[in-house]
Amino acid sequence: MALSSVKLSAATGNSSTWKSRHHSNQHPRHHRAQHQHQHQLKTNKCRHDDRATTKSIRCPTHFKSSGGGSQNRNSSCSSRPKCSWLLFLGTVMSLLPLNVMANRLSDTKLHEILLDNKEIKLSWMVDWYKQEVLFHLQNAFNEQHRWFYLGFSKRGNRGDADVCFFENQNGFFNVVTDTYTSSDGKYVHKDYQQDCVLFKMDESTLAFKRKFDTCDPSDFRFHEGTMYIMWARGENELELTDYQFPFPNVSTQESGVKMMQLLRADKILVPETDLKQVEVTLNKVTVPDKETTYWCHIQKLDSFLQQKHHIVQFEPIITTPGIVHHMEVFHCETDWDVEIPLYNGDCQQMPAEAKVCSKVIALWAMGASTFTYPPETGLPIGGKAYNPYIRLEVHFNNPELEKGHVDSSGLRIKMVSKLRQFDAGVMELGLEYTDKMAIPPGQVAFPLSGYCIAECTELALPPTGIVVFGSQLHTHLRGVRILTRHFRGSEELRELNRDDYYSHHFQEMRNLHYKPRVLPGDALVTTCYYNTIGYEKATLGGFSISDEMCVNYMHYYPATKLEVCKSSVSEDALENYFIYMKKKEHQHHIHLNGARSKNYRNIKWTQQRVDQLYTMYIEEPLSMQCNKSDGLRFDGYEWEGAPITPIQIKIPMHRKVCPNYNPLWLKPLDRGECDLLGECIY
Repeated sequence: MALSSVKLSAATGNSSTWKSRHHSNQHPRHHRAQHQHQHQLKTNKCRHDDRATTKSIRCPTHFKSSGGGSQNRNSSCSSRPKCSWLLFLGTVMSLLPLNVMANRLSDTKLHEILLDNKEIKLSWMVDWYKQEVLFHLQNAFNEQHRWFYLGFSKRGNRGDADVCFFENQNGFFNVVTDTYTSSDGKYVHKDYQQDCVLFKMDESTLAFKRKFDTCDPSDFRFHEGTMYIMWARGENELELTDYQFPFPNVSTQESGVKMMQLLRADKILVPETDLKQVEVTLNKVTVPDKETTYWCHIQKLDSFLQQKHHIVQFEPIITTPGIVHHMEVFHCETDWDVEIPLYNGDCQQMPAEAKVCSKVIALWAMGASTFTYPPETGLPIGGKAYNPYIRLEVHFNNPELEKGHVDSSGLRIKMVSKLRQFDAGVMELGLEYTDKMAIPPGQVAFPLSGYCIAECTELALPPTGIVVFGSQLHTHLRGVRILTRHFRGSEELRELNRDDYYSHHFQEMRNLHYKPRVLPGDALVTTCYYNTIGYEKATLGGFSISDEMCVNYMHYYPATKLEVCKSSVSEDALENYFIYMKKKEHQHHIHLNGARSKNYRNIKWTQQRVDQLYTMYIEEPLSMQCNKSDGLRFDGYEWEGAPITPIQIKIPMHRKVCPNYNPLWLKPLDRGECDLLGECIY
């Protein structure tokens, strides 16, 4: 039976001037070390049994999972059909908690992807209770192939990867070997601890499981961020009995790398059947032959939206892949009877009346797919007092300056008329889009933090707070890691979202497995890390693809008027910084009344000046954007020059729950190229 046919049911409290702080005894690098995020520690129990090479015979009559990795089964297969996916489900059912066994295996538990975009289907289920992932591969083998591997890599490279090899030996598909690769990716080493636990293998499919965290330094820890899944298959016999052999080279047709979120929350199904939909798309727009264009299209909503509805799902319509970088749909937040001019053109020439079209109602970025709201909430749209105009903004990224592209991309928005329990909202966290923020050249992982300070949430959030259920992280080309931390007074709570191996090519909107509640007075700190190795000038914040952003689009309920909770360094602090650079650091090309973008790019960067810039960003007052949907700041606080919320910073402790994690003779796979703070991101 085909798988598809089975129904599966920051660091200081008080601010001071740049000049006076520079003369303190504390070194800027020490400030930076204090400002680091805390790694989330897992508490799963780790086994260290030495699993031998696992063997199985085709078409077992049953599966029996033992504590070790070896299952020997006897059965006769001559007159029976090939082993089906149902047998794997039987094993899965025996492994899941009782509350799952009480119901049919839900469609929401199973995730699928085509590794080769044609026939090799990887299906997986996340067992959060046992902290392990159950894998099933369909069409992994055919009559020509002798082996298949599935591997886990930090950023898609062959070096320092964690790989499970499956091989046909003596006419049977009966060998699985847990391996890891050398740093240069040329050799494969057999792991001393075998953690790829096989369920079944036959001439076309295989099924196995692995723990999130095996406590083996030669294994890659599964995490909730972006993971890079390597795969390949080949015809030549491998020397898997040796403890080292050359990494097999195969054609690009028989190998590949997929970016995915492996530890996903369960899929969400829309329970309603009477869905209505609106398509918000461009109409055959000729893409300009320049690197960055923001194209705006304003349209009027259908008349049925004179009644309030809830958006329950939206999906992208992409007609020029690779050119469309991201898209957003905004509502025009004004009185219901205000006419907004229809428009189709460059956003820079958009009519002034359309400036009110700034409330996010749907968004998409490269790598994202359909986004579905939890069944208790939906994003409100329509109603008697609802202005009927919306704006679609499409970011075209055309670095090759190609001509002739015609685009009709946009979003398909699905909604219901029977309202759900809560109105949902979208809030932007992170950094303001401004060239006040800069990233020096030559940095492995330079961090910039955007603050949603306690004073803003105190004013804007309801007494019971908000529940965060979704998140989309966003940077441009140089972003390599993003996380949003959550503080309540001096206590740091669990992170809202985190992606240690972020890629701007894969910016999913993710439903969160853990749904935090943010209360009035909480602070949220979004930090983005940027790699500028190979660049000679500073990279600035801004809208161009060659500029940088740092955003977390946070989806939550119940909706509030708070639309934007972002920051940048204050104007006064930046002015004092440039004065210091010119007079004390002798950067004579800085013009105190000139453009800050030119001033940043005229600095001759040394490590000391990099540290000085970082110290300014984490200690100086903020220009805080605590904004409503109409773009205006909330009243009741002086947002310009606002202090950074005092928070307690703790130095991360790596692998605290794994006492034998780092034997002296092994270098852990997750240790690679690191920045000055010991943060290893490659």
